[in-house]
Amino acid sequence: MKNRTFIQSIICAVKGLIYTLRTEKNYKYYSAITLVFLIINILVKVEFYCYIFQILTSLGVFSCECINTAIEHLCNKMTMERDSEIKLIKDIAAGAVFCWGIIFFALEFIFIGRALLC
Repeated sequence: MKNRTFIQSIICAVKGLIYTLRTEKNYKYYSAITLVFLIINILVKVEFYCYIFQILTSLGVFSCECINTAIEHLCNKMTMERDSEIKLIKDIAAGAVFCWGIIFFALEFIFIGRALLC
């Protein structure tokens, strides 16, 4: 069913985010890791632009995790039997989350390292 208004679309999106946060342990881990790095960034006084990159990369991880969750639910709806093609689809979606995670950690280590060395 299609949403009738923009507000309805936003409400559905927020419900999806809440569902993912409540049910996906990795989403909880990413949230905690982001908070820890935010605190570290504040303590070591990284430059302002580093916070912008933290927000962008965090949102990349979170959005990919939402897409990954949606793909997993869709695949599970199709069949609960072990299927090599469905496993491949799930692995590819998880790979997207992993790529964003690498970017997030790499940038955080660069930013924190620069702040500590300067």
